[in-house]
Amino acid sequence: MQMRVKRFVGDNVAETMGRIKRELGSEAIILQTRQFREGGFFGLFGRTRVEITAAVEDQPVAVKKMPEEAPLHKAAERAEEKEREREKEKEKEIEKEIGIKMKEAKELRKLQEAEVERERDTAVLKQELDQMRQLMEKMNQNILNFSGDQMAWSPPLQPWADYLRERGIQEPLIRQLLRQVQQDVTEEDWWSRSAVYFSLKNSITKMCVNTTPIRLEQDKPCVVALIGPTGVGKTTTIGKLAAGFSIVDKRKVALITADTYRVAAVEQLKTFGDIIGVAVEVVMAPAGIAEALAKHKDKELIFIDTAGRSPQHDLHMSELRALIDKAKPDVSMLVLSATMNTQDMLQVIQRFQLLADHLIISKLDETQCAGNMLNLIEQTSMPIAYVTNGQNVPDDIEVATPERLALYALGGGLSA
Repeated sequence: MQMRVKRFVGDNVAETMGRIKRELGSEAIILQTRQFREGGFFGLFGRTRVEITAAVEDQPVAVKKMPEEAPLHKAAERAEEKEREREKEKEKEIEKEIGIKMKEAKELRKLQEAEVERERDTAVLKQELDQMRQLMEKMNQNILNFSGDQMAWSPPLQPWADYLRERGIQEPLIRQLLRQVQQDVTEEDWWSRSAVYFSLKNSITKMCVNTTPIRLEQDKPCVVALIGPTGVGKTTTIGKLAAGFSIVDKRKVALITADTYRVAAVEQLKTFGDIIGVAVEVVMAPAGIAEALAKHKDKELIFIDTAGRSPQHDLHMSELRALIDKAKPDVSMLVLSATMNTQDMLQVIQRFQLLADHLIISKLDETQCAGNMLNLIEQTSMPIAYVTNGQNVPDDIEVATPERLALYALGGGLSA
């Protein structure tokens, strides 16, 4: 049985399919359909035509014996038969070409699918390698940070030990806090983040009870000096304190700056004074501090801004000591930046401890290790008066309370 293949061209699919059914019958098989433009100018403005290639099996037909015809008629039949044979050959070639094209298309599709699969596998492998690399880096960092006094905790508490360490809390204090958790929380609740978090928060709150803000006296001005190393934010902190007492508490306030080493510091404090309506005095030497204080004896609160001093520089420390001796402040506050590590903080406290009686922790918004405050609290008797957490004046300053210090030290606490 042979297939008869023929191409049909028409203006649309419906018309062309009608011709196919009329000529080849309803048993015809569609091999290929395509649209093309005919006429127009450079392919434009031509009309759309439809070409459909169809095939049908040839049905054997009974051959009737015909009467002998004239030789001329027989010659015409032979010519027609040869033409039909040529058409059949052409159709076979087209059918063969179509088969080749379909095979090539299937092979191309397989190659494309394989390429997509390879790309997907490569992306998955790259992601897995990135995850493994991050895990190895974290493990290496943990190894580098490991010290002999670190201890392993049970699975539910180990993430808390790691978190407290990341917050800057030292190992002895971590052990103390987690052992308290083991006493406060039943073992089956160690998996409860909220239960562990609140136990830690309560323990830290009890540690932070040594807090004392400024308290004004009724019969004379309260003189408050801010001292500390360079870059901890003393001038900005004085501006916040002065604005809070003057604008919010409606107190009579004056500012004195002895930080003549930095022109910017003097201008900054004068700007604060102009904004909040507070007088600003500039003192060039310790001998002038008494006169500046006397000039504002009618005020309730006088803040003294001092130049930043390196605790390693003996001459700078002696100059600061001379200024404090002349000023005789009622409160002397040492400003420390929360971005400093514990060792540097303790060293600064040791150098300034004879000149200061209160602490201010600044720049809490600039660190993820605010827990290092607890290391100080454990190793110094100096009360914390205020904390600062931004540059906005006077908003970003808070009175230090046990609850606020605990929240800053503990942070979000593993998203408790």
